[in-house]
Amino acid sequence: MVALIFCGDLKYCPYIKRYIERLELHGTDYNVFFWNRSGFDLNLPKNYIFFEQTSNLGRNKLQKLFDFLKFRSWLIKKLKQSKPDKIIALSTLTGVLLAGKLYKKNTEYAFDIRDYSYEHISPFYRIEKKVIERSAFTAISSRGFEAFLPKHDYVIAHNFNRNDIVENAKFDKQNGKLTFVWNGVIRYFEFQKQYLDALKNDSRFEIVFHGDGPELDMYKEYCSSNGFDNVVFTGSYNNADKADLLKSASILNNCYGYTKNAGNKLKYAVSNRFYDGMIYHIPQVVENDGFKPEWAKSSGIGTSIALDGNFADKLYAYYKGIDVEKFNKACQECLCTVLSEDDKYIESIDKFIEE
Repeated sequence: MVALIFCGDLKYCPYIKRYIERLELHGTDYNVFFWNRSGFDLNLPKNYIFFEQTSNLGRNKLQKLFDFLKFRSWLIKKLKQSKPDKIIALSTLTGVLLAGKLYKKNTEYAFDIRDYSYEHISPFYRIEKKVIERSAFTAISSRGFEAFLPKHDYVIAHNFNRNDIVENAKFDKQNGKLTFVWNGVIRYFEFQKQYLDALKNDSRFEIVFHGDGPELDMYKEYCSSNGFDNVVFTGSYNNADKADLLKSASILNNCYGYTKNAGNKLKYAVSNRFYDGMIYHIPQVVENDGFKPEWAKSSGIGTSIALDGNFADKLYAYYKGIDVEKFNKACQECLCTVLSEDDKYIESIDKFIEE
């Protein structure tokens, strides 16, 4: 039996689906242990076992630490009772919380890292390093993470859905007004309003936001009170409709704003929208700092543009200057690399399950 463990709400762990998919394909029994931290009403199969104590994200650091230790104590008891043959630790915090159970007890385990965490804290980093070194494999969702993690032969676990891939996707340069499109959760208002201001009422552009989110009303209020006439909000959408929504996109707005507290989480990560551009062959503009602009520009599937008084002119010139044939080839080559690395990720999971 394999134990999949996540120290939080399952809604924040969509990548668990890949592991469950492979386990079920192999006919391997598994339990999912997690923390129902937000107190959601859950209706799950019996092999989904969760810690029920809620823990508000607004609690102070000491209170959060005690809550995590309570979860750890509960989890250790559950693992002693169920005696799994193998463990899959999902997220950095899960691996570090279970460090003693993993490498000290010689448990066979896999480790999956999806974000920058507390690597700037030396004791945390040292524990994480041991967990990484002694794992059957450690997966990371971005090569950018190699900048802050210990040196290791990591498996790349790209945040994309193979079901989104369309045959014969092709970029055709559009005439007329260009649509600058954001799709997904509407957030990063303080950062994004710079792009709004840079393109405000420019007859060459229409700014489109597909999606919903906690900051949507802030965007709407800002655009309404400041006289924008070239911004469109289409609201929430079903992911199955994403391909149709993006058919009219000229350029993807894939610019994420850094804050003092969340900077490193964004700097090294790769957004889902990055893969959307690659899959649907849509040019994208990304922020100016971090791993994403390095990959976008080196692969030829996007660019970054400084937010100055000439941003609109530069954005327009970038789009008009794209070599259609070269761009389509770049997207296809980039996607082939991603698929090859995803194949290795699947092979690593299968090998871990089988051996």
